[in-house]
Amino acid sequence: MINHPACGKSWTGLRRSHCPVCHETFNSDSAADKHRTGKPGIDRRCLPPAEVGLVAVEQPWGLCWQTPGAEGAWYASTETAA
Repeated sequence: MINHPACGKSWTGLRRSHCPVCHETFNSDSAADKHRTGKPGIDRRCLPPAEVGLVAVEQPWGLCWQTPGAEGAWYASTETAA
């Protein structure tokens, strides 16, 4: 379990990304990058994750934002493999 001392949030997994500015936790670096806008050092800021198309998924350790998956993607991939 990884704990962020500034906000007290916890998460698991080495691929997770936690924003040090808004303290949201993301499923991946690419998901975290989607919520950041502006030029570094000039006007860089966080956007609400839902506004950039990310979906909230409740995990045993807390809320995690991720990109939406294709509905039925796992099922479709197993159908073509048979």
